Amino acid sequence: MQNKNIVMAAGVVFLLVAGGGYFLFFQKSSPEPVKTQENIEEEVVIPTLTPQQIGLAFIARSDKRAVKFSLTEVSDITSIDYEISYTAKGDIPRGAIGHIDIKPTDGKTETNYIDLGTCSSGKCKYDEGVESVKLFLKIAKNDGKNYSVEDSLNF
Repeated sequence: MQNKNIVMAAGVVFLLVAGGGYFLFFQKSSPEPVKTQENIEEEVVIPTLTPQQIGLAFIARSDKRAVKFSLTEVSDITSIDYEISYTAKGDIPRGAIGHIDIKPTDGKTETNYIDLGTCSSGKCKYDEGVESVKLFLKIAKNDGKNYSVEDSLNF
C-alpha cells in the first residue's frame, strides 16, 4: 500500500515536471524578427503651412452648432483633404472628414456649414458640451508635394 502511494506520488510529480517543461518549451515567445531595410518603414514628415499662407478662415455659425472654412490662396493647390474633430459631452470624440478638388480657375474655395452633430431627414441632433473644434488640412499642390495646415476654434 505504501509502495503504491509512493509510485502514485512519483507519477504525479513526473507529470507536473513533464507538463511544465512542455509548456515552457512550446510557449516561448518567438524571437523578435530581424529588421531589414525592406521592412523598416521610414517616417514621412509632411511640411506644414500656416493658415495665413493659404488664406484660411475657419469660423463657427452664430449658434456654434456648425463650422465652415474657406481658402483664398488656392492658385497652386490641386486638392484638400480635411478632418474636423471635437469632443462632445461625455468625452465622446466626434468629427467629419471630406475631400475637395480644386480647379486651376478657382480663385477660392469654401465649404458649406458642417454640423456638429447628426442630421437625418431634415432633423438634426446637435452635440452638446463642445468647447473647441480642430481643423486639419492635407493640401496637395501642383508641385506634387503634400502639406499640412492646422487651425482651431474655442467656444
